[in-house]
Amino acid sequence: MLKTFNEIRAMPLGFTGRRIFWVISFYRGGYALALVGSALLFKDDATVNNAFTTAAVIYFVFALIFIVIAFMEQEWLSRPWRLFTALLGDTFFLTLLMLVGGNGVIPLPIFLFPQMVAHSWLLEKRYAFLQAVIPTLFFLGASIVLYFHEEFDLSQVAVIAVICAGYFFIAYLTSVVGRYTKASELLVQQRSIDIANLEQINRTVIRDMKDGVMILDLRGIVRGYNQQAFTFLDAGPYAAAGQRLAQWNAGLYEAWVQWQEAPNEASKPFAIESGSTTLLPRFVRIGEGSSGGALVYLEDLSRARIEAQNLKLAALGRLTASIAHEIRNPLSAIQHATQLLEEDEAVSEENARLLAMIRNNGKRINRIVTEVLQLNRRDRRSPVVLLITDVLRTMVDEILVSEQIPVGTIKLTIDERLIDAKIFFDRGHIDQILWNLLRNAWQFSKKGEKSICVSLMSDQISGRIVIDLVDDGPGIDAPTREQIFEPFFTTSVSGTGLGLYIARELASANQAILELMPPEENIGAHFRLRIPLAA
Repeated sequence: MLKTFNEIRAMPLGFTGRRIFWVISFYRGGYALALVGSALLFKDDATVNNAFTTAAVIYFVFALIFIVIAFMEQEWLSRPWRLFTALLGDTFFLTLLMLVGGNGVIPLPIFLFPQMVAHSWLLEKRYAFLQAVIPTLFFLGASIVLYFHEEFDLSQVAVIAVICAGYFFIAYLTSVVGRYTKASELLVQQRSIDIANLEQINRTVIRDMKDGVMILDLRGIVRGYNQQAFTFLDAGPYAAAGQRLAQWNAGLYEAWVQWQEAPNEASKPFAIESGSTTLLPRFVRIGEGSSGGALVYLEDLSRARIEAQNLKLAALGRLTASIAHEIRNPLSAIQHATQLLEEDEAVSEENARLLAMIRNNGKRINRIVTEVLQLNRRDRRSPVVLLITDVLRTMVDEILVSEQIPVGTIKLTIDERLIDAKIFFDRGHIDQILWNLLRNAWQFSKKGEKSICVSLMSDQISGRIVIDLVDDGPGIDAPTREQIFEPFFTTSVSGTGLGLYIARELASANQAILELMPPEENIGAHFRLRIPLAA
């Protein structure tokens, strides 16, 4: 928590103040015990000695109580009241001891000087003079009483007066010195708090940065890093502060060596072997001489590509929304006219072939427009509770009819425990996802019996239901796998490259996960859709 200078001044006794309070409490207990011992060792008058001993014992008990209070965590009184309570107790008992001790206890007020020094240091000047007034009134009053009882003479009263004058001198001198000392102490505390606050702010900023940050010494040993750098480099369990940079990542180590040789040249990006991430390092020299090193910033270029891609898709979405009607209206007219001409028996065989080409290309254009318009559907969803088995059976039946797929080509397997399983999903979105996956599977499969296998299972680890869709086609090669979900990427001359991208985006909009599973032997492409169960 950040603290201001005024807040520090308002704090209770700090560590230094508590330490002084401890010392004074032990000092009080020590001379109270000495007074008890003196009363027991030197017995002059039985009556006076008994009274003096009783007062000394009570004073010792009082001193023990304040020793206990000094070590209590909770401060039940504020600083001035705490010190004045102790001073009043000291003054009262020392005055009582003077009255019952008589002529032999003139030096007792001298014992109060250490308390006056400590209290004047801890209190402000006006309180310091007030705490000098209290013992002065008590001790001078007691000495006057003893003078009238002929136990003190004027010289002894004068000694007490000098001691009391010393209280005021000590209060003034100590409060002045203490004011400057406390100001210096408060300033040191404020600076230390500022430094701690600044360090906390730096840690928070570095931790929450989108870029990775690392600190290296002259030998290339990692001295510090944030979590983002660890995530970017995918360094593994053995990477830690104190390890050489080469153990973190070979590509980054080579970039650091090149920067050491040519610090003015721009660093080149390097790829992370375990993923598709490309990082651009930037080195900044820090410190000088043997205490110098380098600050490394790691920028994820793939993130910049994704952001640029999202901007491109957003612009495309706005464009398609404005021209959708301009394309679909004449397209509908072309398709309707084509249908009418095909129904005309006077059309020759050659013209019928041309009309079929117009019809097929019209369908293709309509499909392209439909898929492009899907780019704007991610955030427009209306989820409802759906029985997943009904969704799967309906979708399989529809695609068999629509794509003229032979019955038996698609094998649907449902776990009996999920017969009544329900999901919370947009019906149009789930239909679009399954339609794209099934159509792609049919396009690349061998088109035989059970070429496409759709299975509904339960994932015991995540608590989701899993829809696996597998075909018996040639599979997907490694370069294609890395770009399979990128928009506008396609290996087909007639495709738009938006089907799988839209399917994954619609799945994500409904808290589901669509992923391409690792290649397996004797099967083609394997897609998996993980969907949370409805509450």
